[in-house]
Amino acid sequence: MAESGCLLKCFSTEFEDFLQNRAQCKEFRRPGQSVLLKQSTKLRNGDFVVPSVFVKAAFPDRANLQDFLSSKEVTKSLLNFSLPVQQLSSSDDGRICLKLSQPLTFHKVLSNVEKLKSNYGCLQSDGDKVAIVNLVPQNYKTSDGDNNDGGQSLVQLRGVLIASHVAALLKAGGFVVHEVRPNLQEEHGEFWNILCDGLQALAADSDSETREKILQATAESRYKTSNIEDRRHLSSNDNEDSKDCKRLDDWKIAVGEGMTKTEEIVTLDLKKFIQENGLQTGKEGYEPNLKTVTVLEGNQPTRLLEEVISLQRTLDCVNTKAPVVVHVASHGRAFHSQQVDMTWRTLTPHEVTTSQTHLVYNSVAARKSTSTTEQLTAQDFWRLRHVQMREASVLKYGDAVQGAGWDATITAMTAAAIKFELLFTSCQNIAKLDLSIKESGEGPQDNKGGAFILYNCARLATLFKHYQEDVQAGVYPDLPDIGSVDFSLLKEEEEWELLFNYILPYPDLVQGTVVDVNKTRAKILTHQVCSFLIALSRDLSSYYRRVRVLLEPRAHLLPVMFARLHLLKGVQQVMHNGLSLLGIQPLAQM
Repeated sequence: MAESGCLLKCFSTEFEDFLQNRAQCKEFRRPGQSVLLKQSTKLRNGDFVVPSVFVKAAFPDRANLQDFLSSKEVTKSLLNFSLPVQQLSSSDDGRICLKLSQPLTFHKVLSNVEKLKSNYGCLQSDGDKVAIVNLVPQNYKTSDGDNNDGGQSLVQLRGVLIASHVAALLKAGGFVVHEVRPNLQEEHGEFWNILCDGLQALAADSDSETREKILQATAESRYKTSNIEDRRHLSSNDNEDSKDCKRLDDWKIAVGEGMTKTEEIVTLDLKKFIQENGLQTGKEGYEPNLKTVTVLEGNQPTRLLEEVISLQRTLDCVNTKAPVVVHVASHGRAFHSQQVDMTWRTLTPHEVTTSQTHLVYNSVAARKSTSTTEQLTAQDFWRLRHVQMREASVLKYGDAVQGAGWDATITAMTAAAIKFELLFTSCQNIAKLDLSIKESGEGPQDNKGGAFILYNCARLATLFKHYQEDVQAGVYPDLPDIGSVDFSLLKEEEEWELLFNYILPYPDLVQGTVVDVNKTRAKILTHQVCSFLIALSRDLSSYYRRVRVLLEPRAHLLPVMFARLHLLKGVQQVMHNGLSLLGIQPLAQM
């Protein structure tokens, strides 16, 4: 069994190998092609299916298929798989349907959750896989100190949350993760620290040794040019270098044309480095417009070179010289991100044998409102959602909403709601925010995903709190060990769906979020955990409203109550683990 609890993946491999060995035709599928499909609805007809196209290819003679389905040896073997199969059958449309033994599966999966607890869904690191997550600064502050940041702080906020989530997903995948971040708290104030829960790093300490190493490499680089006039060769697509040129022109006007050698502009020829090393360019590789980049102005490192120094400082602290480096950048900073990558490679070609990849996220926009994010800062957005969350709480709970406890709860729900709004959409797409305000002042429904999940977490916490209070009062006995629970008593269809659609596939979902970090363009599904938790909360809420969990303390009712409590303990653990990947603390009560 995988340490993360990925039973689905193990089961799929086991069954496909089993089918391969017993098929009439051994070449019924292509290498790596999955033939087993997990169902999510109409589970009464089977939990897994083998599509008819594979069945016909594996068993051209239907008599052989019937022999396979009716074999007692096959039935006995399948009960010993990672997920115990109770029944094999053939559907009218020619598919093979697999139905699991629900009592055995309940016991196996929930025992696994209870054993792994907060590690359920996570691979334990052996220290061999190392990743550096580098959040590329948005650089939205204007030189005139204008308080209207053009909505860029919302884009930067999305970047911080995505970078934090990526780091958590990599850790869950068994990586040792180091994060490189700009210090943003001073620019945004206290709300930033509340929302990001301390995720942003402090400014890195100065490391003269690392700095000198990079400056020395710059001085000795054969890709270096030191002619002031070389700035005209800078790529027209490089906004940062265009700003560097403007600063140079302004400086020349201020000090005159008499520039000494120590005041020269130093650039690196990235295009030459790319060509000599045969690096891929184009849609799946680096931008073709990577040409030259300014790294020194009057012996002082440019902002870009300072980022390289920061990355090198982090690398010097890593035990391996070959980590995966994930650069997280907005669309507007994607080109700059590749410049940082290539400059680092150019200056340390032998030392930095890293696999560098780029995760690009889109901007933030308003919808359902005449307001636009160009007029809304991150702090404005926080205040809007905080007011709406308080008003919604007052509508639901009335005058009880007061005091420090409620203030903390509303703040936690606001942070969770904003995180879900900015992470729920795939990072490649624009995050569209509903900034409309209803007549009640309650605000839109789609900003409540995070709050709804915290509400359901509080529901479960309250349930278990009441149970423990009744145990101490002598109403109920202690919750028995999971090994003695009769899960055949769980007859409700929603109970099996909670396990089969959520608890069971959770580890595979987490491990499947990091699709590819070995190419120039990273593929990481940063929206998947949010979508999963929202769907789980909806189904849990529906089940909780309809089914009574804490029953009367009668002998014949206690066994089903114990089975339901163990099921909901599994649900609670999965919700807590998923929220942890988002940097959200579950609420113990509302």
